[in-house]
Amino acid sequence: MQKIKNIEFLRVIGCIAIVLLHLFSCLKGYDSDLFRHLRYMTSDGQKAVDLFFMLSGFFFVLTLNSKQTVLDFVKKKIIRFYPVLIFVMLLYFLVSLTGAFDFAYYDNIFCLLLLDGTSLVTKSGNVGVFWYVSAMFWVLLALFYSLKVFKKEQVNLFLAFAILFCYSFLIHAKGGKINNHLLILCFVFSVKMLRAVGGIGIGYFIGEWYKNNIEKIKNYTFNIYQKIFLSVIEFMCIYFTINNLMLHRIKFKNDMIFIITFAILIICFLLKGGFFSRLLDNDFWGKISKYTYSIYMTHTLIIFTFKGLLWKPYTDYLLGHELLNIFAPIILALILGVFTYHFVEKPCAQYFKERAKSLVAVRERERERE
Repeated sequence: MQKIKNIEFLRVIGCIAIVLLHLFSCLKGYDSDLFRHLRYMTSDGQKAVDLFFMLSGFFFVLTLNSKQTVLDFVKKKIIRFYPVLIFVMLLYFLVSLTGAFDFAYYDNIFCLLLLDGTSLVTKSGNVGVFWYVSAMFWVLLALFYSLKVFKKEQVNLFLAFAILFCYSFLIHAKGGKINNHLLILCFVFSVKMLRAVGGIGIGYFIGEWYKNNIEKIKNYTFNIYQKIFLSVIEFMCIYFTINNLMLHRIKFKNDMIFIITFAILIICFLLKGGFFSRLLDNDFWGKISKYTYSIYMTHTLIIFTFKGLLWKPYTDYLLGHELLNIFAPIILALILGVFTYHFVEKPCAQYFKERAKSLVAVRERERERE
């Protein structure tokens, strides 16, 4: 599927917000005004995961193959996510031998079983960020299976009520907040899964709207007043997203403002009627966004290594070189993410793609012989 370039911009922004959030969260407790200020500014960065969930639901619709079996769907997701997961987990094991942190053997088993995003775990393994992939996998699998078994109208109705339930439950149980993904509500409902259902559900409906109206959207000509109006909306949503994920902690106590803003921003970018959605619709973001999954999966390894080997034992050095200890892990995380993409994620994807083609060719030859 051809990339929607300005949508890829949102992936990049979300990934940056997550990296900064984890970096400054790990610097908590050190007597530094700079660290405290930066941690406060980036503390809402976790809401970027809800943006990721929406994008996952959106692209699920655009890439949906109704002829695909449930087993093939599962295989495709495992092939997509597991090579990087196994590679990162191996790196965690090797680095743990230095004493930087403990290797969570048993918790990592749950991670490998894709259970990190469910209510069946009490603690994440070393690759804690994988909870997002786990929750996304189970929700997309349930949605895919439902669309194969039930009528789309029935699935849409159920999903609409599920979105309402999930966000209502989160907002009222958490006093307006939707994060704190380690929490299990009423001993059953995982905050992770509730966020996944809500975000993927909204992304799904945006995808359905876009898929059903794609030709109208592409052929529609916006007048000058519509362009100005959409440009203003785009600027406000972009400013809100960047400012409140990375540069400022929002004081408003209802996190649904993030969900609404993300949804409006995605729709505006799909319409491409405003100045900013067209400005960001370029190849640059597509080239950069391909690294986001690998960076997302590997960045905490760099941060935890710095914390275990440098920040904890040499606190005076950390406080004496604050900027160095901010930029160094960020740069190394980017380098490791790019390396992982080119030497793990991309080669494995190409290998399995060629493998699938060869299997199809073998089956076709066998049918011809019969």
